[in-house]
Amino acid sequence: MYNILVDAYVFDCGFEGTATYIHGLYTSIIDNHDVSVTFCVSNSEKLKSYFPQSNVHFIKPKFKSRTLQMLLGYTLQIKKGNYDFAHFQYYVPPIKKCRYIVTIHDILFIHFSKYFSIFKRFLYKFLFSYSAKKSDIILTVSHYSKKNISEQFSIAEDKIHITPNAVREYSKVNIDIKEKYGIRNYIHFVSRFEKRKNHISLLKAYITLKLHENYDLIFIGNHKSGDELKNYKILLKIIPKEIARHIHFFQDLSNDELNAFYQQSSCFIYPSHAEGFGIPPLEAAINGCKVLCSDRTAMEDFIFFKYRFNPNNIKELEQKLTEIIEDMNYPFEETKRIVLKKYNWDEVAKKTISLIQRSNNKE
Repeated sequence: MYNILVDAYVFDCGFEGTATYIHGLYTSIIDNHDVSVTFCVSNSEKLKSYFPQSNVHFIKPKFKSRTLQMLLGYTLQIKKGNYDFAHFQYYVPPIKKCRYIVTIHDILFIHFSKYFSIFKRFLYKFLFSYSAKKSDIILTVSHYSKKNISEQFSIAEDKIHITPNAVREYSKVNIDIKEKYGIRNYIHFVSRFEKRKNHISLLKAYITLKLHENYDLIFIGNHKSGDELKNYKILLKIIPKEIARHIHFFQDLSNDELNAFYQQSSCFIYPSHAEGFGIPPLEAAINGCKVLCSDRTAMEDFIFFKYRFNPNNIKELEQKLTEIIEDMNYPFEETKRIVLKKYNWDEVAKKTISLIQRSNNKE
């Protein structure tokens, strides 16, 4: 049995892409392999509902400060807990007391520097490079990220292993979203409010095509504070008053509500400029929703989607959006089948355990 410590601080921040990755990966690892997993998280109550298994344990960070926890807290806890491996996202502690696994989801701050401050670019480059070279197992989530990490940090590609995000099929949700929230037929987008996510292009296409005559536009994603709140307010300013009643914003939805939005949507659009992976288009596909997806960065891998576009070309977005809405022969079942086969958590977990076994067998 392997004793694995998982840095799970992201669950204290909300359920975004990194949390989805940890949840999906370790659900399959715990259910199918002989391991003991300990999650280090400040608020463990919600996480306990996701991981009720007997071979799962929870500890709190030794320090409230994230910096102190990474510099010293984990070193003390790893030594005390006698862990075989410790799994971190993006960067690892400097003092090593067991084998390290690091998942570097992306290094978008290098090629898309305009979306990051100078300080973050400098800090991330140092921390991510250092962490990759200090870790025993380097994971990432896409071919795009693997290539970039290899080139930027001078690490051989065979030292970097792809463990992509994956999805699980959802049952039909018994919630009438339109009735509950008083909306019409709709198209929608699920994402944090970051500039690179390109909410503005979708809004402009919606306005230009006069889609408000037949469809509402739904944006789902947190916008409570910081840059997310700032970007949300920028979006609000460009919404014409005469169609504002047709544009809706939702956050803090339950998992059932989110899946109901996918299942009852006329079309899901993902216009992002840059992603290390991009989970929402896959979630839309397995929920039987039409998908119009950006074809840049890691989304280059999503060649199975019938409709893809260059997010830098708003005219192409408008054209493809018109086509997909009018498409009465969209390949729902074939797209779903491909996604479930290609992005399978059990297969990702099996590969991860194989890498752990191989690392453990090294002298």
